[in-house]
Amino acid sequence: MANLLNKKYNLELEVLTPLHVGAGQEKDLMKGVDYIIDIDSGKIFVLDHKKIAKQLSANELASFLINKNDKGLSNKLSGNLEKVSNIIFESPVNSTNDIKSFVKNGLTNKPIVPGSSIKGAIRSVLLNYFIDNKNNIDRKNKRFEEKIFGSANNGDEFMRFIKIADAQFEKTDLVNTKIFNLFGTAPNFNGGWKHEFRDGTNNKFKSNGFNTIYEIIKPSETGEFSIALSDKAFDNFYNNNGPEKKSDILHEEPSQILFSIINKHTKEYIDKQIKFFIKYPNNETPNIISSLNTVFDQIPDDNSSCVLKMSAGSGFHSITGDWQFDDFSINEVKSGRGPSRGQLNGQDSTKSRKIATNGATFDLMGFVKITVLSEELIAAREQSRKEKLAAERKAVEERLAKEKAEQDRIKAEEQAKLDTIRKLEEELIAKEKAEIERIANEKQALLDKITKDDTKRREETKKAASKGLESFCAIKKKIEFKKFKEFENIIKQYLKSVEDLNKVDKKFISDNITFIYQTSAKFEQKQFSKRYIKIIERWLGQETAQQWYSKIIKD
Repeated sequence: MANLLNKKYNLELEVLTPLHVGAGQEKDLMKGVDYIIDIDSGKIFVLDHKKIAKQLSANELASFLINKNDKGLSNKLSGNLEKVSNIIFESPVNSTNDIKSFVKNGLTNKPIVPGSSIKGAIRSVLLNYFIDNKNNIDRKNKRFEEKIFGSANNGDEFMRFIKIADAQFEKTDLVNTKIFNLFGTAPNFNGGWKHEFRDGTNNKFKSNGFNTIYEIIKPSETGEFSIALSDKAFDNFYNNNGPEKKSDILHEEPSQILFSIINKHTKEYIDKQIKFFIKYPNNETPNIISSLNTVFDQIPDDNSSCVLKMSAGSGFHSITGDWQFDDFSINEVKSGRGPSRGQLNGQDSTKSRKIATNGATFDLMGFVKITVLSEELIAAREQSRKEKLAAERKAVEERLAKEKAEQDRIKAEEQAKLDTIRKLEEELIAKEKAEIERIANEKQALLDKITKDDTKRREETKKAASKGLESFCAIKKKIEFKKFKEFENIIKQYLKSVEDLNKVDKKFISDNITFIYQTSAKFEQKQFSKRYIKIIERWLGQETAQQWYSKIIKD
């Protein structure tokens, strides 16, 4: 089959009005869980929970997320919001609503417009083109489209012969949207803005209230994709006798047939929308009409490119409603609990439009311009990409070289600081060593002096003791002492020269104190039992002193 897909065209998709392709409700961003609005900076921070988990405990983070406590989490992460965010947007409006996420490439996380979304929008246009007689279509019969396009089960489903690749983009932005709604009593409806779920429409515009924030690709952004028209597979299936309208689309270049069909459809669609807003005006409808006219002017007369309405905000009239009605006016509104959808000639129509707005501009969402890229332009863009990559590579290399030079400079400065510190440490160690040696020398000198002084003192004490001993020995020859105090002083002097008294000395003392006692007056004798006995005990020992006392005094 691959070799039959032999007509491939490289295309460019340029966004004309805010474009949103939903990633699914489960991926919508919840305030206080997936994103935080910082009022002061007017920015929306899309959070990376893994990064936050490195700064907060699991319980603390879980508490913030479960309670959707965006203020508490913002205060806790104050000053670090940029570091824990994947994407940072300018906030289009301060809202508590979820943000509708744009579909992303699973590998690069960059936004893509899926080929299936482009193909679906083209299919809606072709449905209108293929219907020969709209009045004979029973739109309640769900199989009427199968009769027009064919069936996948039968292998003749027309859109399988058109293969469209995804369009790649670089970045997204955010836009606020409001519902333009009709209110009043039929047939005198007025154009207004819906601010509440039920009966909340009036002609006063305000950004909040029943609004939705979309992640979008903003106008002027471009992405490349491709379309493959399987003309040979189609011819083989029908044996070269396929339906003419379908065959022409596949056999001609897109700018010859397909773009022409799309442009004709879009012109009619825009014309009907303009008439709708003219019929149901309010203060903002001139801006809406101006935006539609700007888009209309993008449609070239030569069909070298086409303008297509697609994806979010397309609405009833962009999908199946357009081929059913010649205009989008409303003549009756349903009542009851059913959807608030108007009717035209007894058939369902619609009375609301989703408008992307920043308060100054008012755009219907999802208009894109598709252009076939020539081989020369593709080659030029490829060359431009290569040059850009080379420039980016050079810039990266220069940045890395600059960073390395800076790192080397910092490393050299740090090494110089380390060398200075090491030198200071060595000088300090040397000073400490010299101080220790000085203290040790002083200590040794002091010890030497102390030793010398002690030796001198010992020698002097020894001389004194020797002198005292000589004196004592001389005194011992004199037995007669009249006073105890006199004798005590002699013994004290003697005891400075000897460690202990020997028996001879003790006998000398015993004899002398006996003589002193016996020759003393009675008053003096009484001192022996009161005061002197303790001194005598120190000389003779307690036992000998008591024996002396019992024998001499008591006797």
